[in-house]
Amino acid sequence: MKKIIKSSVMLFAGICALAACSDDRDDNPTIKQPDTFSMQTPSFGGSQLNLKDTANLAFTWDKPDFGYRAKVDYTIEVSHTGNFTTSYADEDAGTVAAGSADYKEIQTVYVTNAAQLTNFDLALALQQVAHWKESTIPTTAQAVYMRVKAVLPGIDTVYSNTIQFAAIPTYVKVAPKINSCYLTGSGYGWSKWKNLTPVKGTVELDATGTPTFWAVIYFAADEQFKCAPQAAWGNDFGYAGTTITDNAGANVSDEGGNIKVGTAGWYVLVVSNDGEKRTISFEQPKVYLQGPTIGNWDCKPENLFTVPTTASGNFVSPAFVASDVVRMCVKLNGFDWWRTEFVVDANGAISYRGNGVEQKPVAVTAGKRCYLNFSTGKGEYK
Repeated sequence: MKKIIKSSVMLFAGICALAACSDDRDDNPTIKQPDTFSMQTPSFGGSQLNLKDTANLAFTWDKPDFGYRAKVDYTIEVSHTGNFTTSYADEDAGTVAAGSADYKEIQTVYVTNAAQLTNFDLALALQQVAHWKESTIPTTAQAVYMRVKAVLPGIDTVYSNTIQFAAIPTYVKVAPKINSCYLTGSGYGWSKWKNLTPVKGTVELDATGTPTFWAVIYFAADEQFKCAPQAAWGNDFGYAGTTITDNAGANVSDEGGNIKVGTAGWYVLVVSNDGEKRTISFEQPKVYLQGPTIGNWDCKPENLFTVPTTASGNFVSPAFVASDVVRMCVKLNGFDWWRTEFVVDANGAISYRGNGVEQKPVAVTAGKRCYLNFSTGKGEYK
């Protein structure tokens, strides 16, 4: 009888313990609304940074206490005054007065409570909020103020304390706001405009390289064309004043200022335009599968699509070696392959990553192939 009583007591105690633990479960949390959280002063906080020479800068902070393991998005904000009243994004969008911004939110989103910034990330943020030009960039140490913004999507936004340190700025050349490129010519009646795709990372707000664009395109023999930063005439450019490179046997020549393509065929056309210097290169029409559906992450010959001989023909991939998410690209010199990545989406359209929309993953079946028609902008898996 004593053993039965003892067992019952132990069972009751266990149930009570489980009930107590259930009060702290992630699926039944006590949600808190923290007022702030702590950002740590970095190891270099007591020294003077020279942003021309410094490489990566490490920052850490405590997680805000929302009462449970919340999935929080973190961004870093930088100020030259410590006020954090008017954002550079609002100034850039024209919703506040020019020159009024006093802080910049760096666009990278972190999902853990640590971050690394490059010296140029920080230098560019300071340059923009302080409105320094190359001729006015300070040569002595300046105060830098920084805090972290924590966002619990749809619920709350919390800011950390502000830390301060000193840094000698360096000038960062910012890409001009040329975010598009179009082509017209004899094949388009000199009135229709073909939109070229940006190389991802070259036209965004914080881009520091040259705005660069590309297209897989068919030119007829002796076809002529020009490019412009919009789908209309104005600041257009052709043969004159443009550095032209022919790596694909296009047999390019000048035709009254227009670019004339002597040899018919498919090309990868690459155009850069920084507002002053323009380059156009003709590259071989190499389109690659990437990743699990071809069994490697390299732009190898065995990954190549076949190239059609006509303007209406399809580029055809090798057969998929595995049922998985499909990845494909062209590969441009100087850029990672994913910057020129694309996919055939659920609607059968060729969707380019450089257009600013991250594509939804598309799963394909082993043994099938991808068919791309760059003339129509359509494709299919079969």
